[in-house]
Amino acid sequence: MRSRGSMSPSRHKHSKKLNTVPSHSEPVIANALSKKLRISEDVLAHAPIVMGYGTHRFCVENYRNIIEYTQELIRIQTKTVRIHIIGKNLVIAYFRDDGMCVVGDISSVEYH
Repeated sequence: MRSRGSMSPSRHKHSKKLNTVPSHSEPVIANALSKKLRISEDVLAHAPIVMGYGTHRFCVENYRNIIEYTQELIRIQTKTVRIHIIGKNLVIAYFRDDGMCVVGDISSVEYH
């Protein structure tokens, strides 16, 4: 029997790197759970929810942070994708922990 002091760090149960790659079963689990709880899969997975209102307003829920902010480009990081809002006279109308909204002359929105 090994004593705690002789256990190597690589074998310690807390030293393993967490698997951050989604498994193929996650969509199945999320789908089943969302049906059971009657909650949208997007809400359950904290996926980004985007809403465009014409060419002058674009809102994002469940974002992580704002990467870049200029009058021509706003880059936003979400849990799963990076969103680029491109246009002229872009302004962040508001941002909170759970959502943000950009207004201006939006010419395109790209997902990277």
